[in-house]
Amino acid sequence: MKKEKVYILKSPAKVNLGLWITGKRPDGYHEIYTVFHTVSFHDRIVIKPSVSQKVETTSPFIKPEENIVTKALKRFEEWTGIHPEFEIFIEKNIPIEAGLGGGSSNAATVLQFLNSYYSFPLSDEELKKLALLLGADVPFFLKGGIAIGEGIGEKLTYLDKKLKKKIFIIYPNIQIKTSEIYSKITPQMLTKREDIHIIDSLLGETDTFFEKIENTLGMIVEENFPEVKEVLNTLRHLNYRPLVSGSGSSVFAVGAPKEELRKICKIKGWKLIETVLE
Repeated sequence: MKKEKVYILKSPAKVNLGLWITGKRPDGYHEIYTVFHTVSFHDRIVIKPSVSQKVETTSPFIKPEENIVTKALKRFEEWTGIHPEFEIFIEKNIPIEAGLGGGSSNAATVLQFLNSYYSFPLSDEELKKLALLLGADVPFFLKGGIAIGEGIGEKLTYLDKKLKKKIFIIYPNIQIKTSEIYSKITPQMLTKREDIHIIDSLLGETDTFFEKIENTLGMIVEENFPEVKEVLNTLRHLNYRPLVSGSGSSVFAVGAPKEELRKICKIKGWKLIETVLE
């Protein structure tokens, strides 16, 4: 009896190295300018050919029918006419609703796998369009690395470099809905595209880049979520320059965590993730 191959895939998290709101669109969505960067920290996805379709995760918060991967399988079938029959198990290490793109990454990783498994029925461009239907961050994860994101984050300019910096992420064990943060944006918070002076420092001396980055959404999160504010203030007190990733709730900083910080995280019950930009 033939033993079917089991596929094990890494599904990376991302951080936003800066995020600015540049405008509001007629459809209610906001235009952003951000720098995405994948990190080594990842979910693990196990895919096994089967006679049926099943998606499971280790997270108690994700119902199988609501999982973005289940939606990705459905969209793939709609676009290609191929019914993918796999048992998919996702070992969730990336916290959900934490600004780290875990769900988007899972969807992109599975879409890429399906397209390759079935001998590329979709072109790269079609795959990007399908990915965007699942979420604004999903197209970025089809390639990963470092990219400037504009529009709602889907207009991507990939950069031919990776920053390879050690960072650490603190997750304060609260989930934040992206829509809630975006709903609190006021016209005063908008930044003109020409006033964002980070690209020269990103392409040249990356240390000055890390001094210039900021996150407009992070300011909203800090004002509205005392748990995140406490993490930010703790890191500032320890002389780090912390930033919220995306719309939170995770906070990251460049460098390694000091012993004092490790102890604080343990006492507070914060999840401390040491990783690398890659």
